[in-house]
Amino acid sequence: MATVTVDSILKRVNTLLNDRTWVRWPKQELLDYYNDAAKAIVLMRPDAHTKNAQFNCAAGTKQSLPADALRLIEVLRNADGKVIRFVPRRALDDSYPDWHAGKDGTSVAAYTYDDRDPKNFYLYPGPAAAVKVDVIYSVAPQSKVLADVENVGTPALADLDDIYINPLIDFIMYRAFSKDSEYSANSNRAVGHYNAYLQQLGEKTQVDASLEQRKTEGFSRVTGQ
Repeated sequence: MATVTVDSILKRVNTLLNDRTWVRWPKQELLDYYNDAAKAIVLMRPDAHTKNAQFNCAAGTKQSLPADALRLIEVLRNADGKVIRFVPRRALDDSYPDWHAGKDGTSVAAYTYDDRDPKNFYLYPGPAAAVKVDVIYSVAPQSKVLADVENVGTPALADLDDIYINPLIDFIMYRAFSKDSEYSANSNRAVGHYNAYLQQLGEKTQVDASLEQRKTEGFSRVTGQ
């Protein structure tokens, strides 16, 4: 959960740029870079900005995510609490060639999803209309406007969790120094900040993957599965 304001991020960037009067890089320009940074991070890490919501199914196997969705993360459970497991589509195709024909199920047992079709997924057995399941999906951060950022009473908070503040700052710095990229010093600074941004996101991805692997291995040792 984010606790840092967007304004404080912009002020930190302003200090790093040594532009105290906001002349070379006006605050609106840095805010535009912030909005780009938040979206760029979610593009690389879809789990950085998600919704966990109840989803009303359409009749049949094919389901489409809400308009604000970028891609599916996971289908969790039926409304009654029964779990829904991921199954590769090939396994369903091989075992149940006519599985797409169903459209009156009252409970879902499995789902399948293809990253190449990020806004659609499939449920088995095909549910009836309005059957409810819980899903997690990635959403794009909404662009911040300067008036909300500078609101003294309720300043806008960052879109992403505090753990992403440093990558946000590095991306903004990369865009700021790219403005003067014809000068070799600033071009090098831009590249340095962009590499730092990529490295931090890559390290987090590796740590998350390692933790997930440990959980899976622990489960396998206990259950034998």
